[in-house]
Amino acid sequence: MTEKVGRGLDHLIEQNSTELEFLSAYGSGAIESDVDANSLLDALARFLKAGKVKTEASDKQITFSFGSATMTDKGLLIQCNGDNLPLVDSDLTQVGFVEGTLSKDKTSVTVIMQNWDYEQRRFVERLVEHFN
Repeated sequence: MTEKVGRGLDHLIEQNSTELEFLSAYGSGAIESDVDANSLLDALARFLKAGKVKTEASDKQITFSFGSATMTDKGLLIQCNGDNLPLVDSDLTQVGFVEGTLSKDKTSVTVIMQNWDYEQRRFVERLVEHFN
């Protein structure tokens, strides 16, 4: 009796020249090499202001009633605290986020933001809605 060996994924991709761009929606966990944390901080400050959130700013950080955002070499470190944050772990693994942690009781979150795209705006918007 001979055992039939199936084709591997690499073979199928090569054979069909398949593009797998859609997989980026599941997050890569990779750290972007050219993150402009200053631009991210400015974008976040404008977004919070539009949401009527009072902020205090310094050169590398903004603080607000429910947290802070600090520029780092990897991106913009977001730290927020509050009761029953409207987040789940998968929110922190989206493209443009790295090193995210959500406490088990959902009272604190930390994540490094590397993009300012839909996922990041929606993340901040949910927090603003929760605290307003």
